[in-house]
Order: sequence, then structure tokens, then C-alpha cells
Amino acid sequence: MKESSSPKKGHIYFFIILMILICLWAIFGEKGLVDVYRLRKERAGLEEYNRRLEEENRELEKKIHLLKTDRRYIEYMARKELGMIGKNEVIYRFRDEGDTP
Repeated sequence: MKESSSPKKGHIYFFIILMILICLWAIFGEKGLVDVYRLRKERAGLEEYNRRLEEENRELEKKIHLLKTDRRYIEYMARKELGMIGKNEVIYRFRDEGDTP
């Protein structure tokens, strides 16, 4: 009678080992849980990057609109970016004591 129970134990051990291997493959294998976690984290980073780009695009669209329509903004940008001055304006530059001529 003991001989008939021995093959059943072998089948049970084989089934347990097979289930462990399937679980390990589901967790660590290609497209397993670890891969899914990594992809979700990567997607979250990409969504944040896209959100920042969309915000930057909105700011640039505002600046483009102002450059097309607002003369005061155009003057401000010309002064700031190009160092331009208006008509009848004089620039005075003062040297610090430590500056050399």
C-alpha cells in the first residue's frame, strides 16, 4: 500500500514546484509584476514631464500673444533682451570703486 502513495507524493511535489515556478515567472518574468511596477513608475514620470511641457507651452503662447498685440510688452522685451533704449533717453553708467577703467 505504501508504494501507491509514493507516486502521489511525487506528483504533489512536482505540482508545488511547478506552481512556485509559475509564481516566480509571473512576478519576475517578462511583463511580470516587477515589470508592470517599473512601467507604471516610468509612465508617471512621463506624465509629469508632459504636464510641465504643457505649462511651458501655455506660457509661451501667452508671450507670443503679448508680442503680437501689446506694445508695452514689446518695449519691455526690447529693453530687457536687446538692451535698447527709447527716444530722448540717456543711460548713465557708474563704476564701482573696484572697477578698472
